[in-house]
Amino acid sequence: MATSKHGGTKRSGAGGSISAPTAKAIPAVAGQGPLRLRRFVANPGFIAFTHALIAINAVALGVEALPSASESFESLLEGLFAVSTAWFVVEIALRMLAHGKPLGGFFRDGWNTFDTAVVVLSLLPLAGGVAIVARLARLLRLLRLVSGNDLLRSFVERRLPAGLHLLAATFLLALSIYAFALAGFHLAGGMLAESAAWTDLPSALRSTLGWSVIVAAPALPAEGPAGTAWLVALGVTHLAWLVLTVRGLFGAGAKP
Repeated sequence: MATSKHGGTKRSGAGGSISAPTAKAIPAVAGQGPLRLRRFVANPGFIAFTHALIAINAVALGVEALPSASESFESLLEGLFAVSTAWFVVEIALRMLAHGKPLGGFFRDGWNTFDTAVVVLSLLPLAGGVAIVARLARLLRLLRLVSGNDLLRSFVERRLPAGLHLLAATFLLALSIYAFALAGFHLAGGMLAESAAWTDLPSALRSTLGWSVIVAAPALPAEGPAGTAWLVALGVTHLAWLVLTVRGLFGAGAKP
């Protein structure tokens, strides 16, 4: 049996030769783990399922902050969050196993470290059982929208032309406001919040926008250190976004 120059196998026999084209192989991720496992985690279906689950979680977190919807879908939401937590742990574990030893190489990729940190931090409330902490930890999953989206990853890495860079910057700003609005909603007490500015998602979005531009800013979502920490985190996030936006447009990584 010989191999043809086109990559297929050539079988000779009485009836002549027949070339059988080989199937296009899925590239394996880098590492020393089993080849079959490396191909599995590099499979577009595996990656797409994880990204879809992250996106569904982003929507579900918003539904949870809508009083009329959250009561109707409470059981469904809790089930989704539980399944998602389990899958994200399995996904990171499979990626580590596919990479193989030493794991230092796995964590040399900043995005691998980022994804692992998000998953680990989202698991911490399971040990404490504090509802408010668990709900805030779920919001960390929104961060994986950045690592799982080529446009946003390229924005952080400054690999986009100016137009796409501004588009990604706008999307990332909207995502951060969405995340802080949800955090404020839960810090204020959710649907039981005493302040009307934080009783549902639309109100929380308006309040977060108010604090973002310091125009008609309402009361903080919580009194004391919790509210101050929310405000400081919001300010730091906006500052980091501004730095990334400006550096991408005018820095060494900017493209025409």
